[in-house]
Amino acid sequence: MLPRLSADTDLIRAYGSASSGQAAELQGVVARLTAVGTVPSTSMFGPVGARFQAALIQAAGREAHRVSELSASLAAARSAAWRAAQAYSESDTGAGNQIAGNW
Repeated sequence: MLPRLSADTDLIRAYGSASSGQAAELQGVVARLTAVGTVPSTSMFGPVGARFQAALIQAAGREAHRVSELSASLAAARSAAWRAAQAYSESDTGAGNQIAGNW
């Protein structure tokens, strides 16, 4: 077997898998942030409590959206990492064959 000439493709694939796992964990965070809007009404605390709850729900919604976007980016990183690893493998094989004279 020829040595790798350019990159550790197993490590690149492991990064992609780890990114996918982190994306799934972040979706759990999104679910918890979204659930903030389903808490019982704080109207018993008066107008201050109601305003606080409204602001909290709004902020949690914004953060849920941002975390969801981050999760999607991490999920996409898995595919990109696997494609990059495949491209490196193909390049390594081609270069190795050329060096060895196996055109």
